[in-house]
Amino acid sequence: MAKKLKNLLLKIAVASLASFSIITTQTHCYDVAFAEPIPTNQTYGKYSDYYTIIGESNINKTAFPKIYKTTEKVYKGHGTSQKKVTVSDVIYEPLDGYKRSKGAYGIITKDMIDMSKGYREKWETNPEPSGWFRFYNRIDNQEISEKEYDSRRTKSYKVTNNTPVVLTTLKGKKYNSHLFVRSHLFADSLGGKSIRKNVITGTQMQNVGTRKGGMQYIEKKVLSHVTKNPDVHVFYSAIPEYQGTELLPRSVLVSALSSDGIINETIRVFNTADGFNIDYQKGGLLTEKPTIEDSVLAEDTAENEIEIAEDEIEENTEANTLKKSDENIGSQKTVYVASNGQSNVYWYSKESMPKNVNLNKVMEMSEQTALARGKHHSSTEKD
Repeated sequence: MAKKLKNLLLKIAVASLASFSIITTQTHCYDVAFAEPIPTNQTYGKYSDYYTIIGESNINKTAFPKIYKTTEKVYKGHGTSQKKVTVSDVIYEPLDGYKRSKGAYGIITKDMIDMSKGYREKWETNPEPSGWFRFYNRIDNQEISEKEYDSRRTKSYKVTNNTPVVLTTLKGKKYNSHLFVRSHLFADSLGGKSIRKNVITGTQMQNVGTRKGGMQYIEKKVLSHVTKNPDVHVFYSAIPEYQGTELLPRSVLVSALSSDGIINETIRVFNTADGFNIDYQKGGLLTEKPTIEDSVLAEDTAENEIEIAEDEIEENTEANTLKKSDENIGSQKTVYVASNGQSNVYWYSKESMPKNVNLNKVMEMSEQTALARGKHHSSTEKD
């Protein structure tokens, strides 16, 4: 299996070896048009939807896990359903020496999509990917690596890189949000798990582009095709592309090959955001550094609290909700969210919020935006 996996990664990631200019290289299967380099000012022109099609998938089917039949309960590892399902295991590569996600691949079946529909798997403990936090010694505030932090947690602390920013909708409306999400490599809607090995620190744009691009471009294409053709399955692979020791990938190489041959492509999804200069080496933004005060938020926030847009956008119904929010933002009722907008609860009035809430960390947003991110109105506040 290790040898097969090595061959798979070499074939699928061949495009990344020469991704710094527009060239055409002959492989044993097809011609590949490589993408341009990622500019530091992150203005892309023809890549404004945050992805580009590289060519055919070039997937080696023999390196993938097999399709098999089991019950829904056995496959999920929980629940009571004895429904027979046809599935494949999804393989998640181990984190590397820098604790970075390295890739995920598997075969997508109709049953895997159906089991994911309307269901959100709970995030594992501490799922935040590399580049989400920065780590420091308590005694001298010197920055350390995540590995060093893990070995001396009582003597160190972490600071979130995902500080609030102001984003702009397609219609020019500005709203408060967070730039980064826990972006799935193997989408939840396609049967992927909510675990650290399956996510990267990705921008909202890397995740959805301008509502039709980013990772969502290929995810929706696969989901739609398999849903309409239940006997079809899709070989699917997503590999983050890092430069050197950087903690954030510059892009993700995604390959998909359907059993009927209708889908057969590799795309490169750019982990960028127009107008923002991202610090790929350490995470966060180059123009803004996290403060020690942020460590309070990072350490006190519940382990599953930071569930921003990446969960909501992976199914069509939720994507439509986001689109509706995008169109109506500014005309909806303003609500208030604690913990820099990361709480799962929103309030209509700051006066109604609990006394222990830090009002300096309360974020305003439209109610539509809050609902689109999976938040709900406080049960203790009257409408």
